[in-house]
Amino acid sequence: MSAKRSDSGDDWLLNAEVRTRIVEEKGRWVVSLVFVDTENPKRFLINEIGDYRSKQLAEIYARNMKQTAEKDPRGTQKVKKRDYDSNNN
Repeated sequence: MSAKRSDSGDDWLLNAEVRTRIVEEKGRWVVSLVFVDTENPKRFLINEIGDYRSKQLAEIYARNMKQTAEKDPRGTQKVKKRDYDSNNN
């Protein structure tokens, strides 16, 4: 019996590297998780997860969410940032 494969095209997310992004918007610090395809760094998904009143709170929340979302909790970098860098505009 073979394993069923998803046809949604999102299979790459299972092995994606997880990074965090924190930006200030309208006096709040917005935390997003960035999922980067390790085989094709130009394919990524940005998922906004919350906003906080201080940068310190945002960093704490981002670190916890990243550890939860990562397949490898040690946080081993797999992709170079310049390979997927996106413009926030």
